[in-house]
Amino acid sequence: MRIATRYKLWIDVTIFVAFLVLMQPALTGIPIHEWLATAAIAGFVAHVFGQWDWIIAVGRRFLARWERSRMNFVLDVGLLLAMTTVFVSGYAISRSVLPVLGWPVMRDFVWRRVHALSADATLVIVAVHVALHWRWIADALRRYVFRARHGTQRVA
Repeated sequence: MRIATRYKLWIDVTIFVAFLVLMQPALTGIPIHEWLATAAIAGFVAHVFGQWDWIIAVGRRFLARWERSRMNFVLDVGLLLAMTTVFVSGYAISRSVLPVLGWPVMRDFVWRRVHALSADATLVIVAVHVALHWRWIADALRRYVFRARHGTQRVA
């Protein structure tokens, strides 16, 4: 059992579940939405650094030839930009996190619109990202979460 793969899987699953919850702020309320988003940033950063070798390798091959990894790279750069925009615009309209830090609350329609549009773009990109990586996700879940033991499934 590869610890690195298990670690990456749990980070990915955690940020994916957090993402789904974050896409429905009415589910948690604004304060939990903002604090969960703040925590999700750490998971997102861990995900990016956990994939850093892949990012560098694909980045180097990017101009060499068209292949699926190039599409993944372009998609991942788009995801990075969309999520960064969600985080920045979310803090710009924060009603819970920034006031705790003593920063004034902005009531700006433009930032709210940027936040909504970038969140929608992130949702679409994440869906495509999961679809493109589904084989890895399913294999990792099968291998590290649901292991066949004497014909039964068991959660690790």
